[in-house]
Amino acid sequence: MEGFPAILWSATGLIIAALSVLWWLKDRRERREAQLVRRWNNATIWNPDTTARVVRLSRAEPGRGWLDDGEVAIEVNLPDQKTPPGAGWYLSVTGWVPARRAALKGRIVRLGAESVQDVFPPDAPAVTHRMMGRGERRPGVIARLLGFRGL
Repeated sequence: MEGFPAILWSATGLIIAALSVLWWLKDRRERREAQLVRRWNNATIWNPDTTARVVRLSRAEPGRGWLDDGEVAIEVNLPDQKTPPGAGWYLSVTGWVPARRAALKGRIVRLGAESVQDVFPPDAPAVTHRMMGRGERRPGVIARLLGFRGL
């Protein structure tokens, strides 16, 4: 096989390989997002612990941070993780309700690392809204390359 057929089959093979890689990358991202949404829903909706809440981390230092819900800021020891959470991350915390009540009464409250159930990146609510069909869905790779909107 020489000449044009070889070029044709090679180009076809490269196009199929590129499309397969793009499909695999999109599938991997969607699986990761679906897993994040499951964890978020378990922390916000299906959590059997009535004292647990998902609260935003307003400030972070190595090993500790401050949770803020708009009325009180409570210090928390952060658990050891590969990627330490920073400001803007969300933490699912057990014992938030009584700690908040105590902080509103003027007591000094610190939560330990054992009270942190899960850690979510800053874009977790937006990803959840998008995966649930609310909010704006990001256009695909081809649509972004061609400049189309809404595809």
